[in-house]
This record gives sequence, C-alpha cells and structure tokens, in this order.
Amino acid sequence: MKKIALLVILLAPFGFADTFSAGTRSIGVTVGSGSVSYSGGALTGTVVENYFIAGVGGDYFVADGLSVGVGYRGWFGGTPVIHQATLPVTYYMPTESTLRPYLGGFYRYTHIADKAYDDYSSAGGRFGLAILFENGYGGFGWVQEVYFGRDNVSDTTSGYPEAVIGFSF
Repeated sequence: MKKIALLVILLAPFGFADTFSAGTRSIGVTVGSGSVSYSGGALTGTVVENYFIAGVGGDYFVADGLSVGVGYRGWFGGTPVIHQATLPVTYYMPTESTLRPYLGGFYRYTHIADKAYDDYSSAGGRFGLAILFENGYGGFGWVQEVYFGRDNVSDTTSGYPEAVIGFSF
C-alpha cells in the first residue's frame, strides 16, 4: 500500500497534462488473447495454439496531436512463445469535444522463440475514436496489417479490432 501511495504522490504533478499536446508522454498496457493456427503435417492436421498477450508501450507527442512511440507485446501460454516490437505513429485529430478520431501507422518485428519458425516483419494502419478523460484516453478502432517474410503462410494480411487505454504525464 505504501508503494502505491508513493507512486501516486510522485506522478501527481504529471496527472493534469494536456493529453495530446506537444511534449506530452503517455504509457499504455496491452492485455488480451489470441490464437495461431498452423499445419502440423499430414498425420496431425491443423494445430491451434491459444495465447495470453501482455505488453507495454510508450508514446511521445512530437507535435500537438502527433505521437511516435515504441511498444512490446509477448504471446505466452502457447508454443512457441512470440515476442513483438512495434514502432507506431498516430495522429489524433483536434475536435471541440472529448471524442478524438485517430489515424496511424506502424512497423512491427515479430520474433518467434523457436528455430523451426522464421521471424518476420509487418506494417499496418489503424483508425478509431479516442475518448479523453482527465489524465489519459481510451479508444476503440480497427487495425489492418500486412506481413513480410512469411513465404510459407497463406495469409499475407489481417484485420482486427483494437481497444486502447493510455495515461498521460
């Protein structure tokens, strides 16, 4: 309890930062689940691995509404473990309300912790709607991703929903 109180006291001066202003920083957390399916061969058919996904990311606003960042996600609980590093750029459009549409792009490198599988890269775009609150934002959107270096995989693109939450300081 003392550690939490100390953390709140230390972060309090940053709690009222203008969420999307130049010079503002934000940190976000990723929690979710996912699955990967692959062919296990003629005898075993298709294998599906289910994962728990956890990650963290940080953004810095280089201009009003424009952030650049870095993030990490780990896919755990399945075999093999998957690690992803992401470099995102996001623009939050100015409005007169607490709702902010956003557009962004990213580059992602995926490392698979098993030598039987090749690492690969991807790039993508995202859009959605952020909802401001006192010292951060939440949002919902859509991500479309294109994969590179996955020659043995039939899916070269994927689309999926995203939910985001960030805390500004």
